[in-house]
Amino acid sequence: MEAAHALPWTEDLKIESLDEDSKIKKDESSNITFSIASFNVLAEAYLTERSHKNLPDDSANVVFKPERRIKLLCNTLEKLAKTFDIICLQELDHALQETVFNCFSKIGFGHVYAPRGDSSLISTSNANISATRKQESNKKEKTDRTDGCATFYSLSKWKCIRNEVVHFDDLAEDDRPLFHDNESNFEQNEIKENESKASRKQKKNKRPHALSGIIASYRRRNVALLIEFEQRQVDAAIAKHVIVANTHLYWNPGYEYVKLSQAHYLLHRLKRFASDSAGGEGEPVVMLCGDFNSTPGSSVYNYLTKGLIDARTVAPWHNMYDEMKEQKKLAVFMKSLSDNSDNFKNKIGNQDPVGDIRASMDNTGLDRSTAQMQVEDADDNITSSEATGISGFWNKSGSDKISSYEHSSADANAIDDDDVRPIKYLLDITLNKFGRWLRILGLDATLESVEEEKLRTGEGNMLLFERCRKEKRNLITTSKTLLLRKDCPAGAYLVNPSNVKALEDTLVRLLRLYGVVLKPRKFLTRCVVCNGLISEVFDINEQKAILKEFATPDLLKEISHIYKCKGCGQGYWWSSEPSSSASRIKDTATHLLRVCLRGGVKIDGQPEFFEFVDYNFERRSGTAIHANGNGGGGIEEVVSWLKDKSLKSPFSFKSAYVSTVDGNADGELLPFTNVTSDFVGALDYIFYEDSKLSQIGRLAVPTDFRTLNTKQIKNGHLLPSDKWPSDHLCVGAQFSLKYHAVKVETKKKIVPLKYHAVKVETNKNIAQTVVTNNDKCGNVSNYISPFGNIPGGYMPIHICPLPGNCACVPSNIPSLFQMAELRKQARAKKEAEAKKENS
Repeated sequence: MEAAHALPWTEDLKIESLDEDSKIKKDESSNITFSIASFNVLAEAYLTERSHKNLPDDSANVVFKPERRIKLLCNTLEKLAKTFDIICLQELDHALQETVFNCFSKIGFGHVYAPRGDSSLISTSNANISATRKQESNKKEKTDRTDGCATFYSLSKWKCIRNEVVHFDDLAEDDRPLFHDNESNFEQNEIKENESKASRKQKKNKRPHALSGIIASYRRRNVALLIEFEQRQVDAAIAKHVIVANTHLYWNPGYEYVKLSQAHYLLHRLKRFASDSAGGEGEPVVMLCGDFNSTPGSSVYNYLTKGLIDARTVAPWHNMYDEMKEQKKLAVFMKSLSDNSDNFKNKIGNQDPVGDIRASMDNTGLDRSTAQMQVEDADDNITSSEATGISGFWNKSGSDKISSYEHSSADANAIDDDDVRPIKYLLDITLNKFGRWLRILGLDATLESVEEEKLRTGEGNMLLFERCRKEKRNLITTSKTLLLRKDCPAGAYLVNPSNVKALEDTLVRLLRLYGVVLKPRKFLTRCVVCNGLISEVFDINEQKAILKEFATPDLLKEISHIYKCKGCGQGYWWSSEPSSSASRIKDTATHLLRVCLRGGVKIDGQPEFFEFVDYNFERRSGTAIHANGNGGGGIEEVVSWLKDKSLKSPFSFKSAYVSTVDGNADGELLPFTNVTSDFVGALDYIFYEDSKLSQIGRLAVPTDFRTLNTKQIKNGHLLPSDKWPSDHLCVGAQFSLKYHAVKVETKKKIVPLKYHAVKVETNKNIAQTVVTNNDKCGNVSNYISPFGNIPGGYMPIHICPLPGNCACVPSNIPSLFQMAELRKQARAKKEAEAKKENS
């Protein structure tokens, strides 16, 4: 067919075969094939002229008229149902449910629907959507904005065995473990519904959690739907159970850690769901579909496809989202798509990857890799001699010459050897003492200014939040209301400064929470007054000026090393007088070191000036304080994931739209699956287990703006349109189950085994029976009976390697009772012979 007569992409929703080089081998595949699609249909509640601006008039006349768009959606779904056996939808909301359910029901599809939040699950077997809607009030029908994930399946090809809903709000639990004992969805709902008002009130009045801000960030009401399917009318000897997970992860790009945690939780729940498979030969096939709100190269994508990621790179206390910077990257990416649109080939079956576009962006792509985590700090230009600190005075010899450690700004602020950004703090004005402690420990901790505090408490102007984002700092505050604000920076920590002991416990919990490794050689390298770096002063005139301002110039004869804060100009020098400020700071640093050792904080190294501290004794004498302080729960486990340098996935997945070169993955083929005037990018995927499935083909979808723009008009590429009902493209693929023959360790051809007469030879010296068996294959096997000398009979000793009931076991095997009787007779005979010899 010539291009001039080709159908528009919205009409030609067909699966195209892969390249000849990528086709599966016949000996690796079975005759069991199936197809699956994933489609974010765009909830009616999220579709407004403000959210989807700049649409052409033809598109607007359909998109913003609900009855017209719903009709277009049903027509599109009917086309997809002709090609795909299983269809996973996201953002199916109240306004679309009844029509979509009825649409699929008429063409012989069943469904399972999991609404967001704690709403009840709806499926073909437990609900009639029309009857359900009649029971609901008109008020709820008008105000209900709940959407969810729905999986539809052909009733003639699939049978739904069981299902389970994963509520990602479980990650925000602080009073129970995440992976508690298995409970059915019904049991979980019963527990939630039966929760008494008294317990809810008690929970409401509970002292706020130190991680209230992080906990709130995980309450997004996202869900995933897990279903185990069984194919109808297939050979029972081949695996026929397929598990499909349908999900929609949180959307906000500033909360990458939330999406990664959701993905990690989902995969572990999916692994447990698969381990409880209802049947089928071998392990069930597992597939993962949905809108992951993650572009290729993101932490979620890498975790799912590579199976391993350094989760610390997205932890909110290490990684600060820069919205302006990300918007610039997005603009470059969208412009690249426009400029290169004419160069794309719209044929997924034989398509050029989009790597040239991403490569042309010169590291301005959307992926947030560790290599792009650059530290922007004004202190980067300070040399090692300029920021030595005063800790070098405390060496073993008592000399004031710095020999054990020379601090540099590069050590303090650049990326550590383990590729994570050092943590920096911003404390509200009430935590001045706590901030001084952090500075003594060598940590970057600055304080809210008086002006910022007045604006915050008087006018509600949160310059504090802006400063956190600009300077990439983590907020530490005593105000619960601050943490509950929507614009509060992720990773904020709540402190309860009731007394000094509570503050010391808070210090330990904070450091353990963020996975901070204290380095005593960096202690006292920051000014306790302003947080500036301390550097040594070499100019004699400047030394005199410091002593004149803070002491007496006569001290210059007694002091050989003088230091100065680069920020406020505060002077520092060592004094052995117990009443001196230097001695008091040393005592404070020593006490804090002991507190951290007893609390279980990780300590790296023991320089000479702390040699008098017995690390082992302090560890043994202290009681490790819980990292979060409010008991073990889900949030504690989630935080531990974000501190994992090697967060592992329990699955090995491959994307259905990844290009393959010489059998190796070579990047995503789709430059986008979501196209609006504000965002363009690939967010939707189908992941499958390459070891169990062979991909036959994939749904052909546009890969350039020119193909999207069927009318070739201004903004004609924007979605949704009068031809396509959603701002997301549908992705789909066809697979074949790989056939794995049972491997048997033998050098000869496997044949049914038959037992023949056995030759019994008795070794009187060891009182054991050696049985020789000659099978039909000519194999000779010897078996030493554990029962001693067994008189007569047959002893089966060749174990058939084939699974199942192969009928190779001879009928004359003695039962357990018969073998017991044989042993009894053998003992009696042996005793009789012994008596005869003795007599």
